[in-house]
Amino acid sequence: MKTSKLLIGFAITAVLGAQTPMRVASITAVGDASVSVTPDTAMVDVGVATQAATAQDATQQNATQAGTVITALQALLGANASIKTISYSVSPVYNNPQATIVGYVVTNIVEVRLTDLTLVGKVIDTAIQSGANRVQGISFGLQDRTAPVGQALKTAASRARSQADAIASGLNVHTGSVLHASEGVNLANPTTLTPIAGVAASTPIETGMVVVQASVTIEVAITP
Repeated sequence: MKTSKLLIGFAITAVLGAQTPMRVASITAVGDASVSVTPDTAMVDVGVATQAATAQDATQQNATQAGTVITALQALLGANASIKTISYSVSPVYNNPQATIVGYVVTNIVEVRLTDLTLVGKVIDTAIQSGANRVQGISFGLQDRTAPVGQALKTAASRARSQADAIASGLNVHTGSVLHASEGVNLANPTTLTPIAGVAASTPIETGMVVVQASVTIEVAITP
């Protein structure tokens, strides 16, 4: 009977020991890197805003004017043009300070996606000439970001390891295996807000560079 109690006591001690493992001494370090890439795609946001005394009139005017703009853009870019509505709103117009409704504004914004960046200026010009009175902005991006993201992550990871080694050296210890790693990636797209200034000359557009930003955080074991 005494032997059974002794065995049970050993078993409980073993289970408790398994639940509280010793924490490995470690260092946490962060590495950052960025890669600049020439963009190969552009998104141009243009649209039409119309105002009338009633919401119905404003909506009908907008539909006619926006339809003309979209037709002109399709004629410029071809039947397979990537054009989609990204914003549509109907808003009352108030006569302050009485706060009475005196009309309605209808806004329809479409996004034109391009892979031929030489057409960006022509898209803006065509849209304005055909009735657009809103240019919300232009942004540039990448069709495939796999390669630059991989490059940025590799460099960031290498820098994180170098940081860990430098910290360990200052502490008179040595780095061991990587216990944990996490990453974050962000694309800083060059964006241009373009005011409507006129339609006589072609709108000049500078594409800039897309910057792929990566950050890697690692936890590395240390030994004496």
